[in-house]
Parts: sequence; C-alpha cells; structure tokens
Amino acid sequence: MYVCCREALPNGTLVLSAFSAAQYRGDVHAALYRCRAAGSLGTVLSRDMRLQAVMDIAWELNVQATPGVTGGAALLTCAPSSAVRAHVLHTTWYKDGLALAPMASDTVLICRRPPDEVSRNFASTCQLYHWIPVGRYVVGGSRGDVLVVRDARPDDTSAYSCEAQHALTGEKRRSPPAMLAVSHSTGSMAPRMLTISEDETVTQGGDIRLVCCAIGSPPPTYSWFRHVNGRLSPVSASVRVSVAQQVLVIRRAQPADAGVWTCRAHNQFGEQRRDATLRVRSRLVVTVHPQLQVANSGSSVVFNCTVEGGGGDARVRWLHDGVPVGGAERTLRVHGVARAHRGMYQCFAERDLDSAQAAAELRLGDTAPELHYTFIEQALHPGPALALHCAASGAPPPRFTWLLDGQPIEELNTPQRSISQFMRPNGDVVSYLNITSVRAADGGRYTCRAHNSRGAAEHSTRLNVYGAPSIRSIGPLRVVAGVNATVYCPYSGFPISEIRWQRGGDGAGGELGGGRATGAGGALRLWPAEPSDAGLYSCRVTAPSGHYAQKDVQIFVRNPPKIAGFSFPADLVEGSSVQVLCGITSGDKPVYFSWLKDGQHIPSNLQVQEKSLDEFSFLIFSHVTSQHSGEYTCVATNTAAEVNHTARLAVKVAPSWVFEPQDASVLLGTQIIVHCSTKGYPEPQIAWLKAQGGGEFRPLSQLEPAPLLVLRNGSLSAATAARAHEGRYICSKGYI
Repeated sequence: MYVCCREALPNGTLVLSAFSAAQYRGDVHAALYRCRAAGSLGTVLSRDMRLQAVMDIAWELNVQATPGVTGGAALLTCAPSSAVRAHVLHTTWYKDGLALAPMASDTVLICRRPPDEVSRNFASTCQLYHWIPVGRYVVGGSRGDVLVVRDARPDDTSAYSCEAQHALTGEKRRSPPAMLAVSHSTGSMAPRMLTISEDETVTQGGDIRLVCCAIGSPPPTYSWFRHVNGRLSPVSASVRVSVAQQVLVIRRAQPADAGVWTCRAHNQFGEQRRDATLRVRSRLVVTVHPQLQVANSGSSVVFNCTVEGGGGDARVRWLHDGVPVGGAERTLRVHGVARAHRGMYQCFAERDLDSAQAAAELRLGDTAPELHYTFIEQALHPGPALALHCAASGAPPPRFTWLLDGQPIEELNTPQRSISQFMRPNGDVVSYLNITSVRAADGGRYTCRAHNSRGAAEHSTRLNVYGAPSIRSIGPLRVVAGVNATVYCPYSGFPISEIRWQRGGDGAGGELGGGRATGAGGALRLWPAEPSDAGLYSCRVTAPSGHYAQKDVQIFVRNPPKIAGFSFPADLVEGSSVQVLCGITSGDKPVYFSWLKDGQHIPSNLQVQEKSLDEFSFLIFSHVTSQHSGEYTCVATNTAAEVNHTARLAVKVAPSWVFEPQDASVLLGTQIIVHCSTKGYPEPQIAWLKAQGGGEFRPLSQLEPAPLLVLRNGSLSAATAARAHEGRYICSKGYI
C-alpha cells in the first residue's frame, strides 16, 4: 500500500522516498517499523526499526585552537554545527593545507619462551600483535574531533583545519583554517587542564585514545589511573593498553574497560586531574538453542535464549508465530506439546535503543490425534441416505474406527453401512460413515474414534430415527474397580419419553438413586465402580405412546493390583549389596511382574537378579556401582489393569578429578581460563581459594575485589589478565 513518501513492495522492501518539509508526517517519518514474514513453518517478526527523519540543512565546521608552549601540548577541536553534531563523523586534520596522515601500525612479536627456542616452534611460542604508535600529532575522541600536538615546537605555529563527513548524506565539509600559536614559556604555572569531552564511547572490539591535555610551566608530567572499587589504581601497560604521557590507548575495547579513567598532570607547582568516563557499546547478539526441536505430542520442550553484549540489563521477551508468549525469562518451557504449539519461536532482547532477535522452530514429531471436524446430533425420518464424517490430524496419520453404542460397526455386519477414509493435502485424515437408506434400527449413539501409536481422540453423539422403541442386545461388560464407568443403553426409536435403569433383571430390581451409582439420562454411571456393583442391570426405554423395550446386561467388576510402596536405602555406597521387594496388597489373580530401569528393561550387564512369586517380586543387587543408580519401576499386571511403582536408587560415589588444575602462564591483557572439574555423587561442590600474604588460603568470595570469576563448570576465568591475578590457587572438591 502506498502512503505519501512510503511504499511496501511485493518483495518485502519498504521504500521511503525523498520528501519536502511540507510533506513531513510524524506517523511516517518518526515511527517504529517492523516486518512480518509468514509461511508454512510459522511466522516471524523483525526487530523494531526506529526511523527518524533528519532535515538536510546547511552546516559548517570551525576549529578552536588553544595556544601551547614549547615542550608542552597544544589542543585543537573540530566543532560542527550543533544541529548536525550527532551525524558528523570521520574527521581528517590538515596543517597548512596538507593532510596529517595517520601513522601506520607497528607489529610487535611477543614470545612465551627464550629467543633460542623460538625458531624451533614459532607457532606455539609467539604471537603477533598490531600496535598503534603515538606520535607528536595525536587524534583523539570517538569521532576524531580532537587534535593534540605533543612536545610542541615553534614550527607547529601554523594554520590548521579539519574535514568531516555527514554520515547520512555523505557530504564533506572543511573548516576555515585556524592559527595555532606556540610560544616559549615564561614564568611558572601549575598545570591547568584544557576543556575536552569527559564522556567517550567506543564500540566493542574497536580502538580508542583517551587524551589528556594540560598547560603549565614547566610542561607537566602525566600519569593515568583507573577507578577500581572507589580507589585509584595506576594503569599498567599490557598488550591492549598503552600509556604515552597525554595519551591512553586501548585496543580491542571490551566491556570490562568501561568505567572512569583519571589523568593526573603535575609539575613542581601543583597538579590537576581529569576524569574520563568510557562507555563500551556492544551490539546485542541473541541465539536460541536448539534452533530446531522435533517433539512428540504430550512431551515438554525447552528453548534457551542466550544474550551477549547486553549484560544482565537486557530485557527479554518471547513470541510464538508473532504473538507474545511466556514471560521475561531466558528459558521458555512448553509443556504438553500439541498441534497449536508448532511454529516459530523468537527471543527478543532489548536494551536502551538496541535490540536483537533469534528464532527457532518447534516441529511436531509423533502426535496424538486431534479432531478438527465432528458431526452433530440430529433426528431423521426413515428412508434418505446419510453421511456422517469426522476429520483429524496426527502423526503417524490416524486411522478411524466407527462405533454404534460402543460396538465396532464393522462387526455388526450391516451392508447398508460403509466406511471410507482419505487424507487431505494439509495432512488431515477424513473419514465418512455412509448409510444408504436410514431405518429406525439405525438410531443410536455413534462414535468416531481417531487413533495412532501416540493416542486416540473420539467424538460421540446420537442419531435419532423416528420409530418404535427397540434395544440391541448387550453382552457382558467388564469394568475396573476404582475407575469411573459409564454404560449407555443401546436403544433406537424416536421420540422417547423415558429411559430408566434398574438393579436386577427383568425390571424386578430397585431403582438407582442419585448417589455414586445413577441411571439418569439413558446412561448408567458407576462413579467409581466398586466390587459390590457387580451384577445384573436392566434398561427400559418408553415411548410417549406407552410402548417400551427392555434388556438386561451383566456387569463384572475387575480388581486391579495395588502395589505396596517400597524404597531403596539412602546411604548406599559403591560395593554395597541390597534387595528390594515389590508386593501387592489386593487385586485379582494371577498377577504378572516385570521391572524397568529408567523406563527401559534392565540391561543384563548390570547383573541384577529378578525373582517373582505369586504376590511379590524381588530385585537383588549383589554389588552396586555408580552404573546401578537410576529410577527402578515395578510393573504389576492382571486382567483388570497394569500399575507400577517407582523408586530411585542413588549410589554415593567419592569425588574424583575430570580435569585436575595445572599451573598456568598467560600474557597480560589476554583471557584466563584454568579448568577444574570433578565427578561423583552427590555432585561435588568446587571452591577456589587464593594464598594470602601469610600463606593462608582464603575463598575468592571473601576477597575484595574478587580477583577472578568461577564459572558454572568450575573453571577459573578472567576476561583480561592483570598483575593482580598472579598467585597460588587451590581448587577444592567436596560435599556441602
């Protein structure tokens, strides 16, 4: 659709054309945009895109020069018009019309072994680093808008200008030249800091120069410090950090470099300090793991969202096919997976003006059937043809069974009824029950049941056909004690004025009351069934004319086995012997026993003995090891039901090393990783301690500041190695 200055193209591109000031619209040119992509796998949304129109106005640059003294420093700043300051980048400096070209990077070779060993194995002993040299002309600031002339000389008295580029239009402008004066110092003067921006921002992985410039007589000396836990700590040179008087150079900036850096300028007449706040801007990076999950129906899945670059302050939200779902946690759990849960899941992370997203797909594996179309209750006169149909989805594709009053129609041997089934292009399975000519005897309760290896789904309702009351024969029924049972009277005929159930045959029994056993609405309900409910029942159906039909049914109540609870001793250690008894307290005989470990048959290599008698079964362990730990299930089966009981066997195992920590040597400024990993049961707790001045070892958690970080896997880590990290450490394993 086209709106002034904006058009969405069929290929998904949004085009915003040039516009005049009179055509400016806030809802178009100062708005949030996002795109939506939908397909057979689901729907995803892009992250928010903020559009802010910028008017193309005239702008200019000016150079402000602060005079310097011989041997000291002089300062020049490039100032664009305030209206375009945020969009001007890439400053180039000129002296007397000639560009001050940046100096090429030096290459530094750093070796971890003596020189005589280098030639034998260069790759494993040495690393190359590119270094940024600091000359007399230093360009500072995140936009290069500061020029410092170090160790100023009289010949630095010249005309200086700057050139900058507009980031949006690409237009370049050069400032008028400004004269810089360098004179000989006279008298004595304490250092005085020149005005430079106190806030600097650098992108993670980029390089930054923090410039400190002061005038004084004699020229001041400079020192750099870092604020660490409220105290000033001298800056030590490393692979990434270099100090050259007025200039502090940080290479490959990391989030740990953010904070307050202090420059101290001093001579014999005094000192002055300047604080510079450095912000390290890191782009948010989001990943969702796993990117594809194939889940069976009824199972549970977990998506994990990892956010890098935003620290702990990034806000997280989840979408499912473009619709908000879940909360603000970085883990999304989907329980009881069903057809509605398939599709695309997105994790969005937002922080300040930055945002990022990643997507993952949930695909259905084997799923229980779900009915999408069913038939309704209706009343017909005899004669016409009739088709009832149901539609269901599932994997594997479900098969349909049709029942009339609980009996499979295929077993009723009625030629006028036929069943067909086919699959639609979308994967749904459709089944039809066709009746060529409806008769009064076709009335009853019809059920379509879709079933596959994962489960079943069914729908039941009545088909009423005008005619006299009639009841089909009812065979003996078997129900399970303790389980709700419903028996429908298999009658036909319409209209019907009364349906009544009685206890005892030929209608000679008593009426069923409104308690646990009821016969209202044409259904006999035993909720739940009890052994005393076994016996003969009678169903009577009466028409308004007084005609009736009646049939008896014999109901048997089966008793399922009931397992007495069992458990394993809690203090088992490797080498112990143990046996456990699974017995039943009630239930019809015979009972058959079997055992499982973690849901599977017990592996023969574990050498576990099973011994079963009539009413109980033994599981015997002669020598337990860690391999025997797990969930053990006793399964008891009889003609009524299959029941089980599960208990956990936990064998305690002494802690042992997986990765024993070794002495480590690292380069200043590089990452520290010292591995320490153990195994055992219960899981051993790892603690790191560091030696103090008196030789005493103290936990890292008690040291201020904590010198290193202990990762979840037990490893000791630091993003940037410093002198303060040196020392003797102990990795302790044990139980709490």
